[in-house]
Amino acid sequence: MLLTKSKLLAVAVFFESGRCQHQLSIPPIPKDSHPIPHDFQSISIEFAFFPDYAGNKSHPNRFTKNLLQNFKSITRVAPKVRVGGTSQDHATYYPEQESNIDLVYQNPGDDQPFQINYGPAFFESYHTLGEIKYLHGLNMNQNTSVEQLEISAMDACTALGPQLHLFELGNEFNFAPGKYRASNYSLLDYANEWNLKSEIVKTAVDKACPGLFPGFMAPSLVLLDFIVNTTWTGEELYSLGYDENNLTRELCFHNYMGVNSPPQLPAPFDLQRTLMNHTSIVQNLHQQIQRAENLAYLGLPYTLGELNSIANQGRNGATNVFGDALWLVDFSLWAAEHGMKRLHFHQGLNYRYASWQPIGIQDVPPTTRPPYYGQIMVAHAVEDPHSRIVNIPLADDTESAYAIYNGTQLSKLVVTNLRAFNQTTINRPIRKYEFTLPAYQSARIDRLIGPGSDAVGNITFGGISYDHALDEGKPVRVRSEETTRIKHGVLRVEVPDSSAVLITLLSPGHHHA
Repeated sequence: MLLTKSKLLAVAVFFESGRCQHQLSIPPIPKDSHPIPHDFQSISIEFAFFPDYAGNKSHPNRFTKNLLQNFKSITRVAPKVRVGGTSQDHATYYPEQESNIDLVYQNPGDDQPFQINYGPAFFESYHTLGEIKYLHGLNMNQNTSVEQLEISAMDACTALGPQLHLFELGNEFNFAPGKYRASNYSLLDYANEWNLKSEIVKTAVDKACPGLFPGFMAPSLVLLDFIVNTTWTGEELYSLGYDENNLTRELCFHNYMGVNSPPQLPAPFDLQRTLMNHTSIVQNLHQQIQRAENLAYLGLPYTLGELNSIANQGRNGATNVFGDALWLVDFSLWAAEHGMKRLHFHQGLNYRYASWQPIGIQDVPPTTRPPYYGQIMVAHAVEDPHSRIVNIPLADDTESAYAIYNGTQLSKLVVTNLRAFNQTTINRPIRKYEFTLPAYQSARIDRLIGPGSDAVGNITFGGISYDHALDEGKPVRVRSEETTRIKHGVLRVEVPDSSAVLITLLSPGHHHA
């Protein structure tokens, strides 16, 4: 049933402490909005740690496979997995190497190795997780051997076959001046080097895998002033003749909300100010949205090929806790509304923002972490065949709401309550919302909830746990389902602080089992 114009103007009323604060209309879906791709929630895995996440043929990582399969069970499309990151530009391929990967660390406690040597057995990991399509990272930093670049690309295309979605040549090369290249290395130098090397890759792949060259995602830059001081811009890069051979299939930029480096405020303060804050999210994504509009003339999908909350692998107390999952929901839905086609949330072994820890380390077992639950909620929110999304403007930094349409029919509502709640506090405040929905009789309420914004466990979405300890990441119901009647055309829902709800509207006559 398509809604009439009058029915589209459903009304939400917000209450706090029993007092009506303001009344809001649910906006109709803009005519120029596009359906959200079903692989919108995707994954990036640090090159050095991909074998830990995926395993190999003799010891596949069933935990990772289950967690990725959960997305496909929801949206009918598996997430795409990008294998790359800083370590891809420190990775040297040795065709004669027997071991899959050797990692060399400068200091024992470092988050990442400074040198990675990998051999053909590395590619076994691409065949352990089911029907996943991959974006494979190539080393642009190494400048000593054209053959090294050629053979690494040729063996990748041969090993991955149809599972190779795209190549990525270089990671965040805006850091190259003074690091990988001379300090006067310019944006034009980068454009020329990438053009030369991308053509080398294409020629080599055409020889090894005729007719199968997939193209690139590019330019994989992180252009955030709080991370790197640079005059480089994506707009100028393309004006300088970057990708003169039209080998790029998807635009890719990286994004973070902040950086884990001193001086820093206490983690709980950072969590509320930076992550659990809708205004902060809007401001952070503004540059990406503007760049996507400026580069729309290229006719390429705009993706965030690597992103997460706080750069430098996250920050304990801010990114490894439940509040980060709530940030992920609001960030993802705002990005979806504004045309981002895919989000690759970055993962790495022991990373403090990771959605899961794939293997046991130092008596800590494999673990599903809070951000994963946020990703699952977003996947459910956009699961319909033609999901389109529009923000419902709210007044407070610590709340957000979205209406999700399946085509032209209002189908779901999302509300996030971003006010931090410490799990050791006794009384958990709630916010009450009312939606006037005359066309509906009932709704399913799926809650994203944990003990508090500082919690690292006991988290569920829709009453489901994905904990490794229960069934290796497969969904296990631990709380009963929740439905509500829409009485006299009014739906009422309570949203505790530090939680979110997905409201699925059930059509007239739909009886929930």
